[in-house]
Amino acid sequence: MSETTNAAIRDRYERGLALTDGARGNVATDSPANGADTVVAGDADVHVVTADGTNTVDLSGAAEEGRQVTVVHNGGASTPTLSFADADFVGTGPANMTAAGATATVLNIDGSASGWIVVATGSA
Repeated sequence: MSETTNAAIRDRYERGLALTDGARGNVATDSPANGADTVVAGDADVHVVTADGTNTVDLSGAAEEGRQVTVVHNGGASTPTLSFADADFVGTGPANMTAAGATATVLNIDGSASGWIVVATGSA
């Protein structure tokens, strides 16, 4: 387990970033209500979602230049689908994920809410 140093915290503060630990490898899970957004945390590297109906992935809280996040479809109920808003992406976002085990890895290139690009996608 890596430790967060005072220097790392100071650097994040001085750059105006959230004062989360910034450590890589953080996994977050979510089970949003039917039709609700699933919000990716600012320090999440992997965001695992048990979907209910169609849930839109909200990347705005994780919009930090260089932040890479892998979203994982973990199954769910009511024709579980994870969708991405093209407005969040330079170009278009990943296609809807409808099967458990599907993944989409995205990278923020400029720190803005609309600065995401697709790095990779995968299926179960």
